This record gives sequence, structure tokens and C-alpha cells, in this order.
Amino acid sequence: MATNIHLILISLSILILHRSIAFGSMSSEDHAETLCITYEREALLEFKQELIDEHNMLSSWKNEECCTWRGVKCSNTTGHILVLSLRGSIESTPDSSNFLTLTGNISSSLVKLQYLKYLDLSFNDFGGQIPKFIGYFRRLEYLNLSSSYNPFTGLIPPQFQNLTHLRALDLGQNSLIVKSLEWLSHLVYLEHLDLSFSNVQAKNWLQEIIKLPSLRELHLSSCQLPIISSSSLVSANISSSHISILDISYNKYTSQAINSWLFNFTSLTSLSLSGNDLGQIASGFGNLKSLEHLKLYGSGIQGGIPRTFENLSRLRSIDATSNNLLSQPFSELLDNLSGSNRSLEFLSFEGNALTGSLINLTRFSSLRELRLQGNLLNGIFHESFRQISILEYLDLSNNQMTGSLPDLALFPSLRELHLGSNHFHGMIPQGLGQLSELKILDVSFNRLQGLPESLGLLSKLKILDVSFNRLKGLPESIGKLFDLESFDAPYNFLEGTISESHLSNLCNLKSLNLSSNSLTWNVSLDWIPCFQLQVISLSSCNLGPHFPKWLRTQNRYSILDLSLNNISDTMPSWFSKLPPMLTYLNLSYNQISGKIQDLSSNNVGPIVIDFGYNNFSGSLPRFPQLVSALRVDNNQISGSLSSICEIRSVVTLDLSDNLLSGEIPDCWTVMSVPMVLNVANNRISGSIPYSLCYSSSLSSLYVRNNNLSGQFPASLKNCQGLKVLDLGRNTLSGKIPEWIGSKLAYLGILSLRFNEFSGSIPPSICQLQSIQILDLSGNHLSGRIPKCFSNFTTMQLLQDGSSVSYDFDPYTPRVGTLYHGNALVQWKNKESEYRNILWLLKTIDLSSNKLVGDIPKGFRRMNALLSLNLSRNNLTGNIIEGIGIMKMLESLDLSKNHLLGEIPIGLANLTFLSVLDLSYNNFSGRIPSSTQLQGFDSSTYGGNIHLCGPPLPDCPTFAPPNPRVGYDSTFKENDDDKSLSSEFYISMALGFIAAFGGVLGSLFFSKSWRNAYFKWLHL
Repeated sequence: MATNIHLILISLSILILHRSIAFGSMSSEDHAETLCITYEREALLEFKQELIDEHNMLSSWKNEECCTWRGVKCSNTTGHILVLSLRGSIESTPDSSNFLTLTGNISSSLVKLQYLKYLDLSFNDFGGQIPKFIGYFRRLEYLNLSSSYNPFTGLIPPQFQNLTHLRALDLGQNSLIVKSLEWLSHLVYLEHLDLSFSNVQAKNWLQEIIKLPSLRELHLSSCQLPIISSSSLVSANISSSHISILDISYNKYTSQAINSWLFNFTSLTSLSLSGNDLGQIASGFGNLKSLEHLKLYGSGIQGGIPRTFENLSRLRSIDATSNNLLSQPFSELLDNLSGSNRSLEFLSFEGNALTGSLINLTRFSSLRELRLQGNLLNGIFHESFRQISILEYLDLSNNQMTGSLPDLALFPSLRELHLGSNHFHGMIPQGLGQLSELKILDVSFNRLQGLPESLGLLSKLKILDVSFNRLKGLPESIGKLFDLESFDAPYNFLEGTISESHLSNLCNLKSLNLSSNSLTWNVSLDWIPCFQLQVISLSSCNLGPHFPKWLRTQNRYSILDLSLNNISDTMPSWFSKLPPMLTYLNLSYNQISGKIQDLSSNNVGPIVIDFGYNNFSGSLPRFPQLVSALRVDNNQISGSLSSICEIRSVVTLDLSDNLLSGEIPDCWTVMSVPMVLNVANNRISGSIPYSLCYSSSLSSLYVRNNNLSGQFPASLKNCQGLKVLDLGRNTLSGKIPEWIGSKLAYLGILSLRFNEFSGSIPPSICQLQSIQILDLSGNHLSGRIPKCFSNFTTMQLLQDGSSVSYDFDPYTPRVGTLYHGNALVQWKNKESEYRNILWLLKTIDLSSNKLVGDIPKGFRRMNALLSLNLSRNNLTGNIIEGIGIMKMLESLDLSKNHLLGEIPIGLANLTFLSVLDLSYNNFSGRIPSSTQLQGFDSSTYGGNIHLCGPPLPDCPTFAPPNPRVGYDSTFKENDDDKSLSSEFYISMALGFIAAFGGVLGSLFFSKSWRNAYFKWLHL
């Protein structure tokens, strides 16, 4: 389609020039008789002097004959330079792609080339403003200054109005400002105009553009186009325009903003409205009867394609990908496109909400590509669907299709078949072998049970993906796929043996992924495969107990995953000479022993290394300087951490659960500070070095269970990006600093448990608005609990009953994965290590300290709290009124304090409460009757000698059963608490009579008492 556009845009003479000077295609033979004009050659050399040519693109600009220079073409008759084409490009190599660009300044010496007709300086690194002198190339017919690397800025020079012979003007992908388009009126021969990514501020842009009598192609993508008012269109004669290709994508237009003028462009053959916000598609599209190509990618379509689309009898392609609210039945969609049943070749509705099942598509006799990935299609393949003989590309992945696969022999022209992530089951049919043109087969994430022997007939197959199925074995015929480049079959139930016959003929294989199966490898020790793999992913493939020797013959792979393979070998010596392009190395979860090889010279780019959960011993070796993520956790590594100082770009560094000793090295100013540093469960001493916080990169710091000493590390004051800080189980002492709330304001997890901190809890800790796990247990903290704890917003439910939760596992950009951190949490009377669900926990643990005073009443506002542990302190007072509001509470431990009073009935409203410990306090009265509170063991209430009622022994009959238990969780008086027993009233009456009788008797029998009493009455 691009070639056709050029034929429309550029005259035949210009095209001949363009084809003859393809970048780097000039030869001396073509210009043997052409003589370069001296002043034009000097102009080019002056132009070259102001350029920076790092890639030697102009290396041929040396000899006297400039007409033979790269990118230069002269007239065969006059010798004048007609063409200067210095378009930047991308040079692809097996290892990488490089941008071949020129930088520097565009010299005004070029203005001497007054016979220039063709100028292409696109995709270079000039930047700045467009030179004004370009407007003086009066013979210019083709001008391309488009950019995707370093865009031009500022205004378009008004001198461009002088380019009166211009046929094609491409200024796309720059950052230009267009305040006026009046200069366009002088370009009467202009056929092609591209201003994409400019900031078009001219409100009359449409009126000015449609004045161009020769314009055929217009590109205004991402131009922030002003909305055209209806009144301004009265004098505009849009129907007379000859524009056939129109791109106004990504301008945030609604249907209402374009309906008044768009459908008057009746000559349109190609229209792009992608990236707008169209809503309901207008019926006016039926007026565009010449339309052949329509792009509606991500255009906010709601509903579906209207019936008027059946008028588009010439439509060849329609792309309506990624419109989440396009929820039309698939059968209705096809009916509305029935007018193009002979012309439609490309149909893409990926990423929508199409419903229903596949129906007869044979009426679309020209259809070659059908893309329906990511919809809600269901049902089975109907027989009527299975007869589209010219179909080359079919993608039904990520739907809800069921049943068995069709007879694939009915699609003889298929080159790509994508059926992954459905509910297909059964066997892959034998007809697969008749797809002689098939290059890609993806049937992953289904419930297919077997591969046919006919698979071996797919002589052109390059990619085979059968991941996540229930395949039971691999056919021998797979060894006949001579062109196979990628074979992915992880997470099946593959059993049996992988032998040399399966792999020996796959000489073009570049990617092999058989992870998580139950295969047995049976290849000879001296087997040398004919392939050189780039991806080796064999996790959980029972390769052990030794490293496969054939791996030593592979020297081009970038990914090697041998995790979970029961390898109990030592690391082979050849690991010190791994391929330089290696980016991912995973040997985790094996039983590999001995020392880790020196890997420092292995690679030239970023690499991820995971040796976790093995039996490696010895000291830390040297690792590559550009290691992005390094995990050597859960081994037996000993010695110091000094070798990590040679790493320069680490993002994740996990050395936890080893035998490492010494101090954390102070070398972080010469290496990048990681996002994650985990050295928990080692023997590290000293303190946290200041250089670790010289930048704000550090997000998670785990130093739990080591030998850190001294006061709270003052160096952490500068770690202002910290979200996780775990210093638990060390011997740190002194006070928790006041600055912790202001300097570490983003903390979501703070664990200082089991150290020797003393003093009071600083009120500034309440500034930690993102805190979800606060653990200060096992210290010597004293004083009262700050009342401001109730200000923790993450501990409070929102009005809709939900709560805010933050995921504190950082995403590591260069690694492209999440690091799942961990924390030891006292949860439901058990110390457990949490990883994947850590971000869901909301706990406060202040246990085993010397705190005094009441439990702050504001605690009841923390109604999203899941666990509260205040045990083993010296707290007094009552359980807070309104505790029943804390609906999410699952664990409450107030044991071993000096709390008193009665147990509030509001506790019975905590329906999620599964752990409760109120033992060894001074609670009294009857335990409120409820299924919730009586469901706990008696030990929950033990050590409270004045507490009674089930599950403890029942209260004495003379004791009040539960007078005035207070308020329930909604702070309303409980009616049950008003009704006192009849025994209580009888006892009260008898007591009153006895007391009153005693007083009267004393007055009657004692004269002195009578005199005193009546004397007192007369006072």
C-alpha cells in the first residue's frame, strides 16, 4: 500500500530519481560520464564540515566526482545536483540494531544547490529549528524533514511559500508549532502533506488545506487539531476536494466534532481515526463509498459497527482493535460488512467484547487475515466456517471457544494459526500436516491431549507453541521439522523420553522451552546437537543429577533456565566462559554444591542471575559489572560482601539466608544503589553505611536477623524513597528517632522487632500515611501509645467499605519483573514469613515492651486493621468502647497487661475474629453471650480471676449476670443490659429495710443520738 501512495504523491520523474539513489546504492558506473560542478561540490564539503558523522555514512565524500557520492545524484546532461538523500536508518546486526544518523548543523551552504529537486534529511539528529534557507530551493519537488529521533521545533519558516513546485512535503514526527497555514496556498502542486505530531493552532486549518487543488494525501496525526465550527464550513467546498488518504488519528475528536465535515470527503480511499474518542459510530460512514482502508484502532467505539457499512462495497481492510466497549454480536458485525464480501481482505477486531460464535465466513471470498484475539467468542467451530481456502492468518486466541479443533486441512493457505487461551480439548487433528505453508502454530493454554505424527509434514513451520496443555508425549516426527526455530511446550503433562531423534534434525532451532514437564532426557554423553540455541528454558525437566554436557556446545544463547532440575552436581568450569550475550541465567532450586565460578567476564550487557536455594559454599565470587538482578539467597556462602563492589548497575541484590559476615561495604557511591537490598539472616555486623542512601533509588532494605549494633542508623535519614525497612532481630539500641516520620514518609513496612530500643514511641511515626505493617515488638519501649495512631489512613476503610492497599514489591525496570519481598510477622499467635500476600496485611504489633496507660480510644477508627497485638505491656484501663467498629479484625492479643473492667459485647460483632487472647489481665464480670466469644478456648480468658461465664465456669447465682456492659459497636445502648434480675431487686429491698431500721433503732434507744440529730436539723 505504501508503494501505491508514492505513485499517487510523486511524479514519475521524482520516483525514478528516488529509486536510483536508495541510500548507499550509488555506483561509479552509473556516473562515469557525469562531471561534478565545482561550486556545488564545495557546497557539499562545507555542509559535511558542520556534521558529526559517527557512523561514517559520508565516507565516500572524498573524490572530485561528487555525483558518485553516497546520497547524491546529478543531471546526466548539465551535471547539476538534483538529489540529496541523506535519510537516517537502522542497521540491524545479529546482536543488535544501531541508528545510523547524522548530527550537527545543517549548513546554509546547501542553498547553492539551486537545481535541487529532491531533498531528504529525515530521521537524523539535527533538531532545533528548521533552517529558513530551505525555503529558497525554488525547484524543489520533494522535501522530507520528518524525524523520530531528535525532532525539529519552533515554527515552520514562512519562506516555505516559495516552494511553488513542491509535490510532497513531509514534516511529520517533529514538534513544530503551526499558527497559520496561509503559506500553503502557494503550493498549488502539492500532492502529499504530513504535519503529524505538530501543534496545529490554526483554527481554519481545514479551510486552508482543502484549497490545495492537487492534494491527495494528508497526515495530521497527533496534532491537537482545533474543532471545526459548523459556521466556518459554510463557504468551504469539501466535496470538491480530491483527498483520497486522510489521517486524523490521535486528536481526541468525538463523533460530534467530525460528523459535520468528514463524510463530505467522498473521494476517500483510506481513513485513519485511531486514538480518538468516537463513541457511537455514525451512520454517515455509508457515504464514503470509495473507502478501501479504515483504521479505528483504540478509538473508543461503543456499541458496534452500524448497518450503513454494508454500502462500503470496496472495503479491503478494517482495523478496529482495542475498543473495549465494542460489544456487538459477531454475526451482526458480519452482516453489516456484507457489502464488502468480495473485497474484504483484512479484518481485525482484537481486544474488544464481540460475543457469540463463529459463523459462515465463506461469503468473504477474499479474506486473508482474520484477527479476533481477546474477545468473548464462544461455541465451537461450525462446519460452515471451515472452508475459507485462501485464509493465511487466523487468530482466535484469548476467547472462550470450546470443543475440538476443526479439520485443519480445510485451511491449506494458512501461514499463521493462533488458537491459544481457549477451551479446546481433544487431539490436534491429523490434517495439521497438510498446512504446507504454515510457519507459526500457537495452540497454547488449552486442554489438548496429543500431537499428531503428521506434524512432521509441516516443512515450513518456524514457531510451535503448545504450552499449558495436557500433551502426553512428543511424536518422533517432530524431528522432521527442519525449519523449526522456536519450540515452546512448558507446563504440559509431557511424559516419556526426549531422545536424539526428536532433536537431531532441528538444525534451525533457536528457542527451546520444555519447562515444567515430566520428561526424561536420553541422549548420549558425547551428543553434539546441530542447532545453536538462543533460548534454553528447561526448568523442571528432570535433567539431574548432572549438568547436561551438550550445553557446553551451545555458545549463542541469551537465556538459560535450568531451575528445579534436581541437579546435585558442582558448577562446571565452562561456566566461566558463558556466552557474552547472556541476559538471563537461572540455576535456582537445585542442590548444586561447591563454589560459584568467577563470572565477571561473561557478558557485555545487563544480565539477571539467580542461584538461589542451592548448596553453594565458599566466598562470594566476582560477578559481571552489569548484573541487573543477583539472587544467591538460601545457600551456604560465607565471608565478606566486598566483591559486590565491582557491580555497577544492580537493581535487585538478594544475599539473604547465608553465612555472610563483616559489614555492609561502603562502596555505593561508585555503583548504582539498588532498588532492593536483602541481606537478612546472615552474620552481618556494624551499621548501615551512609553511601547506601546517597541516592533515592533504594526502595526495600532487609537486614533482619543479623548482628547490627549501635543506635538507629542515622544514615537512613537520606533513604527517603524507602518503602520497606526491616531491621528486626538485631541488637540496635537507643531511641527511635523523631525524623523517621518526615524523612521516611513513604514507608509501608517498618519492622524493628526484637532489638533493644528504649524510650517512648515518637509521635512523628504517625506521619507514615502508607504504613501497613508496623512492628515494634520485643524492645524496651515505654510511655504511652501515641493517640495519633488513628491517623493511619491505610488502616481505615473507605466509604464504600474498601481499603487502600499498596504493593511494596518493586517492579525492577531493567529486569522486567517484580521482586517479592518478605517479612516476619506475628500473625495469629505464630511467627510466619509472608511473601506474595505481604501487601495485603495490615498489622500493628507493639507487644513485649513496657508501654503504659490506656489503649487510645481512636484505635477504633482503624477499622481496616487485620491484626492488633498489644500483649506483654503494662497497659491499664478498659478495652476501648466501639471496638465492634473494627470489622476487619482477625487477630486481637491484649494478654499480659493490667486491663480491667468488663468485656464489651461489641467484640461479638467482629465476625472475622479467629484469634483472641485476653488472658492475664484484671477483667471482671460475665463474658458476653455470643457464638463468637463462646467459640474460643478457655485459655483466651485465663488469668482473669473476676471473669466468669462460658467458656469459663459460670458466674455465681448471687452475682449480677452482666450489668451494664456498655455500648455495642454502633454506640447504641444494648436493651439486654437494662433488664436486671428479680434476685437483684429483692436483695436491694432487703438491704434498704435493714439499713433504715438500723438508723431508726439507734435514734429510739440512744438519747445522745436523738439530741445530736435534732440539733443538726435546726442548723
